[in-house]
Amino acid sequence: MNNTGRKTITLLTGLGIGAALAVLFAPQSGEETREWIADTAERRFKGLRRMGRRSYRRLQDAVTEGEEKVTEVLRNGKKALGSVATKLD
Repeated sequence: MNNTGRKTITLLTGLGIGAALAVLFAPQSGEETREWIADTAERRFKGLRRMGRRSYRRLQDAVTEGEEKVTEVLRNGKKALGSVATKLD
């Protein structure tokens, strides 16, 4: 057997031993691990959704505030133009 064949067999043997040890010493069963992953993913998804809603509300508030300020500036500009127009007449 050549050197490459030995290295391949050694690699596969090491992977097999590692997988066997992982199964023997796993802290939880496969079902428990799947449940933990699902619960963690769901919690994080809900947290991201909450953050998204909060950000959306803040954005809506900022847009509303901006609209109010633009309206106020336009109203004041209209009054100023009206005042200048009456002085020119």
